Amino acid sequence: MGPLDFNALKKMQNSANELLHSAVVQEALVQEREEKWLKELSDSCLGMLEVCGISKDVLVLVKEHLEDLRFTLRRASIGEKGMEDKMAACDSYRKKLKKETLKCLKWLKAKRITTPSIMELVLVVDVLREVRLTSISIVESLLSLISTPWLESKSKSWRRRSLFSDAMLLQSANKRLAGVQMAIQDLDLELDCIFRRLIHTRVLLLNILTPN
Repeated sequence: MGPLDFNALKKMQNSANELLHSAVVQEALVQEREEKWLKELSDSCLGMLEVCGISKDVLVLVKEHLEDLRFTLRRASIGEKGMEDKMAACDSYRKKLKKETLKCLKWLKAKRITTPSIMELVLVVDVLREVRLTSISIVESLLSLISTPWLESKSKSWRRRSLFSDAMLLQSANKRLAGVQMAIQDLDLELDCIFRRLIHTRVLLLNILTPN
């Protein structure tokens, strides 16, 4: 999977919102206010907001777990006992996060966007579809990060010896977790920007749908 083009999506979202600000388009849409497709379009926008919200929730869970995991490693570095069991529990939770992320991805892929009957809104629909595809890519990136074990192990040997007696292994684990945290932070930031622009789109559509 190639890098996500968040700048291109930002331009598309801004262009769509500028279009909805246009007096000519707003007047045309007011005439279509009672049409079923316009409400479906607004509902599609709401659906994309839900998509972003669910994706953000999963990101929050992963970030919290990464913080806990790094705290566990810091405790391990000072020789706290029983850390092997704690690390096993962390890995088990990572697998649960993977399952939640897969469910989120399945839900995302099942979402569909209504096609409007007015040409002026083609761009808006294109944007919502692009938001959906980008959200899928974000969650797929997240899934990739979660699917890879965050801590190195040498076969099953770490269960037979003190994993945390090896300073180099701890350093490697912390470095890996720091890289995952940075990637998660970047995804969360971009998703938040997409979410805020979607709210703007939703508000514009609701204003058109609501009689004065």
